[in-house]
Amino acid sequence: MIGFQAPCRGLIFLLAGLVAGSLSVTQGHAQDQAATGPVYDEFQRWFTDSGLRFELLQTGDAKNSVVTLQEVYAEPHWSENSAMLKPAFSYGRMRATLYDDASDTLLCIRQFDTMFAEYVLTEPARNGINRAYEVTVRVPMPKSKVRLLLEERNSRNEYRPVFETRLDPQDYHIRRDSVTSHDVIFSLAEPGDPRTHVDVVFLSEGYTDEELPKFRADVRRMSDFVFSQRPYSEMKDDFNVRGVFRASVESGTDLPRENKYRSTNLNSSFNIFDLNRYLLIEDNHAMHRMAAQVPYDTIVVLVNEERYGGGAICLDYCVCTTGHTASPMTLLHEIGHSFANLADEYTGDVAYSDVYPEGVEPVEPNITRQLDRDRIKWKAFLTPNVPLPTPESDESTAKAQQLVGAFEGGGYLTEGIYRPEQSCWMGSLEPGEGFCVVCREAIRQLVELQTGRTVSRPLPLDDNQ
Repeated sequence: MIGFQAPCRGLIFLLAGLVAGSLSVTQGHAQDQAATGPVYDEFQRWFTDSGLRFELLQTGDAKNSVVTLQEVYAEPHWSENSAMLKPAFSYGRMRATLYDDASDTLLCIRQFDTMFAEYVLTEPARNGINRAYEVTVRVPMPKSKVRLLLEERNSRNEYRPVFETRLDPQDYHIRRDSVTSHDVIFSLAEPGDPRTHVDVVFLSEGYTDEELPKFRADVRRMSDFVFSQRPYSEMKDDFNVRGVFRASVESGTDLPRENKYRSTNLNSSFNIFDLNRYLLIEDNHAMHRMAAQVPYDTIVVLVNEERYGGGAICLDYCVCTTGHTASPMTLLHEIGHSFANLADEYTGDVAYSDVYPEGVEPVEPNITRQLDRDRIKWKAFLTPNVPLPTPESDESTAKAQQLVGAFEGGGYLTEGIYRPEQSCWMGSLEPGEGFCVVCREAIRQLVELQTGRTVSRPLPLDDNQ
């Protein structure tokens, strides 16, 4: 999602006081075992406990695209809970489905966004300029031959096929390179089994050899801040947190508008889609290869740069700089995109058009076009008798009342899109503001799904509900 731009009223002066104590390993979870029962038995029937990574390239413009398979890699880890094989939500602009080739049994569903899916919404793409972007799809390692189908949504949010391939897990063309390297790997918290915990990996970008201590400190500082805020503070024992350090030749990142380019290991850059604050990783394949050295469910890339900025590709990774006073809050916002598929709740000029077409319900859990109180996604949280749409009030009154309704404006649009509360960290970076109740619930439900716990679902996870 687009780099954050909402006003940060008073943020610079208040951030330092918000960071809580460091994460610690919780001994009580040390003996956790992987999920068991029928779902895990089904996983064991079809898969091993390792992974399979498809590295693809998507090329095209707003009207046409071609997906090409470049490489397939075996990975030593598959840390995701088996309950996530067929997730109970319909998020992301892309979907990869894996089928047993002999029986055509649906084995696995992966949902995610890509840089290409964002590019097609830009003016150059609409003008027919072709661009190519890397795409990575990870699935557990199958025991028998499989068929992989890749689909993307059209403007009506309907999936259409864009790529298909068959694969034999014994094929010698699958690269089985060792994932180990000279990278420095360290742990901040490992309270339990990767299959019953959310595994977060922090990757270094733009740190030189001499800046390893700085990267360690930045990982600690940034993760401490995230886990000091709700709802993460209430669930921090559900997260394993690790860091992977790889030295870059130069410090920092590319600043194209200043004609400054740095030699870094993941080729990060500002000015993505010509937006000054938008920062993303160009080398998606290299990023996933680097992360594959440890069990991981979600990737956070820390960029050694003082400039304000960041970005995220939903359900894939997020990235932010570490040297700005707003960096911890930026990470909190961006990981909302990459981990929980939360939408931006602010309005304003962006590089995209038609992100949320009129008459089409957004798939993200925290914005809607629906004003029927019996059908709105967050009906379980609506304030009794609140009018829909909900008129805004001055900030002090809104915070005191904590109204949950349908406030107009979100997803970059000022009209026709509604958000649950007047203010939320997906809409601004005001310290102490917090995530709205719907964003907190969406995060909580995904954590519970990924840890294999029984989930109470007052918030529908399926966009068709």
